[in-house]
Amino acid sequence: MADPNRASVDGSVALTRRHWIVAFAPLALVLPAHFLIDERVAHWARAQSLHKSAAIQAATEVGESTWWLIGSAVLFGGFALAKWHNAARWAFAFFVAVAGSGLAGNILKLIFGKSRPERLFEAGFFGFTPFSYGHDVNSFPSGHATTFGALAMMFALLFPRFGWFFLALGACGISTRVFVQAHYVSDVCAGFSLGMLGALMVFVVWRRRWTASVPLRGRWV
Repeated sequence: MADPNRASVDGSVALTRRHWIVAFAPLALVLPAHFLIDERVAHWARAQSLHKSAAIQAATEVGESTWWLIGSAVLFGGFALAKWHNAARWAFAFFVAVAGSGLAGNILKLIFGKSRPERLFEAGFFGFTPFSYGHDVNSFPSGHATTFGALAMMFALLFPRFGWFFLALGACGISTRVFVQAHYVSDVCAGFSLGMLGALMVFVVWRRRWTASVPLRGRWV
């Protein structure tokens, strides 16, 4: 059985220790952020009225998973029909990474039941109501941040030379969720990590189960 963490020699995606360190790193910020800065940053974002910025609103919508799921599914079908096998595999990997991490995020939202900033502003409540359902209690982890994390890591794996650039873009993307007062800092850190881990797990399973078909890096076709 191939080691999923061993560097590949055939050009296919291979995971290294650095990938895992990067993916887990935001988790180290979750507890400090929750106890030290979540409320302060939320009030700061509200005072700055950053949610009124059209640019920030547009940027934050990039993390809406629906567009990426539909787009990757359509691309998968098109590439498969055209027999662009590597491109089809990448489109499939994007779909699974976004969908899988998103599903895990939704389960965690239900378990934790963390209130959104709007409840802090309206009722002064900051905390958890576990196993609760509703928009105002599904703040942790951020779904958009999860999508940003999955996308950032997927693009970093596809184009490894520009990996840090895509990760930086993802970090900028998750910050918009705080700016528009939809989430706390801890929420987006957890979501970003979850999305990156979801992307990595796609290739862990793929390399262990179907080693010969792991997508090639640095190109679509």
